[in-house]
Amino acid sequence: MATPIITDGTMDKLVKAPRVVLPSGAGLFKERATRCEALAANSDTGAYLRFLSHVCRGQSKAYGARQALPVSERAIANSREHGMPPLSAHVFPRDPQWRSDLRDILESVESVSSSGNTQLSSVISAIRSTLDTDPTGLEAIADRLIAGLSEPQDGPMVPFVGAALQVYFTRLAATLSPDDVGACDVATVCPCCGMRPTASLVRIDPDRNNYRYLICALCMTEWNMERVKCTSCEEEKGVGYLTLEAEGASTADAAVRAETCDECKTYLKIFVQEKDPQVDPIVDDLNSLALDMLVDEKGYARTGPNLLFYPGHE
Repeated sequence: MATPIITDGTMDKLVKAPRVVLPSGAGLFKERATRCEALAANSDTGAYLRFLSHVCRGQSKAYGARQALPVSERAIANSREHGMPPLSAHVFPRDPQWRSDLRDILESVESVSSSGNTQLSSVISAIRSTLDTDPTGLEAIADRLIAGLSEPQDGPMVPFVGAALQVYFTRLAATLSPDDVGACDVATVCPCCGMRPTASLVRIDPDRNNYRYLICALCMTEWNMERVKCTSCEEEKGVGYLTLEAEGASTADAAVRAETCDECKTYLKIFVQEKDPQVDPIVDDLNSLALDMLVDEKGYARTGPNLLFYPGHE
C-alpha cells in the first residue's frame, strides 16, 4: 500500500498524493539530456547515452518550437464518462505536427554528432527521405512503434521516431488538467494516452514521498500505483525484486531494481529516488540493460517499452 505522509505529527491530517501528475514541459527533456551526459562517462552504454543526450536536446528544441493543438472537448468528455484515456495513442488522430518535431530532432542531432559517423548519417538521410517522399510509410512506422509491433527494418529509425512521438504527445498532455484525465478502467496503462509505462519511480517529492508512480513511455504522464504490486496483472502474490548489486548487498539499498511477478512471469524496472535523487526512468533504464539480460535469463518478460531504444539495434 502507498504510505501516507504525516505532516504535523498527528494521524488526522494527511497529505493525499496526487493520483495523476501530468508532464511539466520542455524542462524534462533538458534534464534528461543532462542525465545522459552524467552517466555516459562510466557506462557500458556510454556511446549510446551520448547520442541520446543530443536526441533529448533536440526534443527540448522541438517541444518549444510549436504550440500544442487543442484536445477536443469530446475526447475529454469521453475520458471522464467511459474511463478512457483522452489521448489514446492507438486511435488518436495524430497531426502532422509530430513530423515537424522529428525534423527538428534530426537537425539537432546532425549538427553535433553525425560528423564522421557514416551509420548515423545514413539513418538520418533515410528518415529525411521518408519524410519527404513517403509520409504514409513513416506514419506506419509510428503506428507499429505505438502498438509494440516494430519490424526489424524499423530498428534504426525507432529512437528518432519514438523521440518525436514523445515530444508531440507530451506537449498535448501538458495542456490538460488532472481533472481532464478520468480514472482509466485499466490501471496498468497510462490514463492520459493508454501506453504502457517504461518503468516506475518511487518519489521523494514533499507531496509524493515514498509513493510509487508509473512513468508513461510516450507522454511522460505519471500515475500512482501501490507498491509491491505487479504492474501488469496487479497481483501482489509472487512479486519479487532482482538487482545487479554485489553478492551480499541488500536489494533495499539498490536504486535500480527489476520488479518481477511469478504469477504472470513479467517484470518492469522500479527506480528509487531516495537511493539516487537524479535517477531518470527513461535514461537509467537504458543504463541498466545488463539487468534486463539477467531478468530475461530467469524467464521473465518485460512489459513496458523504452521508445528511445530498439533491442538489437544499439
